[in-house]
Amino acid sequence: MATKTSKRAGETSTTVSVGIRIDPKIKFALDIMGRLQKRSLTAVIEWSISQALASQTDFDGGSLGGSLDKIWSTDEAVRTVNLAMHMPEALTFDELRIWETIRSSDYFWHTYPDGSFGDDFNRLVLSRIRSNWGTILSHVEKHKSSPTVVPMTANDIIIDDIAF
Repeated sequence: MATKTSKRAGETSTTVSVGIRIDPKIKFALDIMGRLQKRSLTAVIEWSISQALASQTDFDGGSLGGSLDKIWSTDEAVRTVNLAMHMPEALTFDELRIWETIRSSDYFWHTYPDGSFGDDFNRLVLSRIRSNWGTILSHVEKHKSSPTVVPMTANDIIIDDIAF
């Protein structure tokens, strides 16, 4: 996926380039829409997708656009956790494996006095997930052939951090 960064000083805006194949009739229709709306082809496509997102319902019956506002982050770790919290049905297998590793690893949770932890998202230590994201991904990749999720421990984090 190619990204294009604005050339103006101080700006951090980026766009993602996406190659698509569409029917010539649809392309013609988009060109006509662009003329009528005085928009570029890219702007018409973005507008059309935004309209589709607003009308698409998510798994809870709300708008997908509204859910995306809760999920989206430029930080991959935060985005994955948000997706798992707000729309777990949409997780890919790989994302689900990452999330299940986080869920089963007490290091990423504020534990109760008895050492237990649960799925109370208020007890999640997002800063530990963010600072160890690469280690989490490496751990999941290392154990991808395991039939069960292999939880991470503080020792896994410390050992991996020292290795870097």
